[in-house]
Amino acid sequence: MGKQYSDEIDLNDKNNSHTKMIELVGFNKRVADFGCYTGAMAKVLKERGCYVVGLEIDPQAAALARLVCDRVIETDLDTVRMSEVFENERFDVALFGDVIEHLKDPKRLLIDVREFLNPGGFIVVSVPNVAHASVRLALLKGEFNYEELGILDDTHLKYFTRKTIADLLESAGYVVETMDWTERRVSEEALKNTLDPLGLGNLEEVIKAFSSWEAVAYQYVIKAFPAREEYQLRRISEEKIQAEKRVRELEKQLEDYEHQIEDLKSALGESKLREERLKEELEKASRYVKELEQKIDEKDEYIKGLERSVSELKTHLDKSGEEIENLRQRLAEIPPAPGGLLGRLKKRN
Repeated sequence: MGKQYSDEIDLNDKNNSHTKMIELVGFNKRVADFGCYTGAMAKVLKERGCYVVGLEIDPQAAALARLVCDRVIETDLDTVRMSEVFENERFDVALFGDVIEHLKDPKRLLIDVREFLNPGGFIVVSVPNVAHASVRLALLKGEFNYEELGILDDTHLKYFTRKTIADLLESAGYVVETMDWTERRVSEEALKNTLDPLGLGNLEEVIKAFSSWEAVAYQYVIKAFPAREEYQLRRISEEKIQAEKRVRELEKQLEDYEHQIEDLKSALGESKLREERLKEELEKASRYVKELEQKIDEKDEYIKGLERSVSELKTHLDKSGEEIENLRQRLAEIPPAPGGLLGRLKKRN
């Protein structure tokens, strides 16, 4: 059991991995407590009528665990084989409270333990969630700082998410019946303080993502049963059926896509015809516009010619008026001859 289990366990705290594991174990069970540490979990299980065998690598912790466990085995879980310590002993529950993340090869141990479970027996596992929002925020800031306790415990050798712990158990031959978790939320203020400087667009959606259950899950607490051969065969068969179904769906999608491509090609061909027609119409319109522009230019030149003619005519008329006026003045200056033509002209005027 991890270092964090040395304290007393409060079963009233429902958001606690110890409480959740004990409730999954139940009453009056034969329990193998892997990594029992000082026996805090064993003490509560004994009070619930369980027989508990603890396994612990730390001699000092093992000595304290002997005060509460029915038996304690000092051993290194990374190297020991279960047949060496259990012989003919069988258990209803194998308990792994924050243990497997400390092991080099947890899959080997999980497979080994299956042979020492009674019919109907199961394992209870708790692991910290490395995809917790606090770790995600730290990674956004480029930080991955090991700690004495917690998710980034400096003694952890493995890190798990919801998917990877489920994959590990399945690969070791177990069927997950229950996956529970404890919650520890990062405050919205802390999220904004970290995310705001990053210039993320829709901050509210990002905050929502950091509040999803897989982001607030601090520890996963899992109950799993050994998968029997018929189950594994059924699972493989179901996976094969689902894979074949998916292939058929993909083939249908591919066929639909091919039809869509043909429709698009046809539409593209029609579009090209319309484009060529439009080009012809545009060329005709362009020629017509040029002809109009030429006629407008010719009209403008014609108007300018008329304006010049009018101007020249006006100048000519002005000169003619001046000449007529001069003639009048000269006529007025000539003295009339008595009884002559000029005298008669003046009289007429």
